[in-house]
Amino acid sequence: MTIAVSFEKITCTFAAKGGGSYTAVKDVDLSIAAGEFVSVVGPTGCGKSTLLNVAAGLLKPSSGVTRIFGEPLAGVNRRAGYMFQSEALMPWRSALDNVMAGLEFRGEDRTFARAKGEDWLARVGLAGFGDRYPHQLSGGMRKRVSLAQMLILDPQILLMDEPFSALDVQTRSLMENELLE
Repeated sequence: MTIAVSFEKITCTFAAKGGGSYTAVKDVDLSIAAGEFVSVVGPTGCGKSTLLNVAAGLLKPSSGVTRIFGEPLAGVNRRAGYMFQSEALMPWRSALDNVMAGLEFRGEDRTFARAKGEDWLARVGLAGFGDRYPHQLSGGMRKRVSLAQMLILDPQILLMDEPFSALDVQTRSLMENELLE
């Protein structure tokens, strides 16, 4: 069994407003195998997003080691795709341009990126909406653009922070199926 992500004694402590500090995550040990689905649940403020940020390499823990496929994580986790809790779409780019962005940043041909982007928009049920800007889309539609934006890069690890929170029941089911596929 290959371990894709492992947290070894991860602790994240932050400075508190007004002085002092608070610990969001303390001594977390968790190993996630390749191909495994893991959901971290808990009340608001218990450190779920903090753990995702550590796995993405966006937050360095105060102590402990994060390993990605056995290697210590140093910097941004390039093997992971991250779907943030709050959308991270670029408001000046259309839905299609947002989905294509990662491929373009990697240096892919624009024609190839456009075709793949249109395919991903269709897969998340947004064919025909590629020319719309984020402010012209509903919250659920923006979530689906974010999902396509992440999946188009074919990451080995999917990090998702409340990915289906703005979706209705029917669309949520469709997106869950797309994710499983």
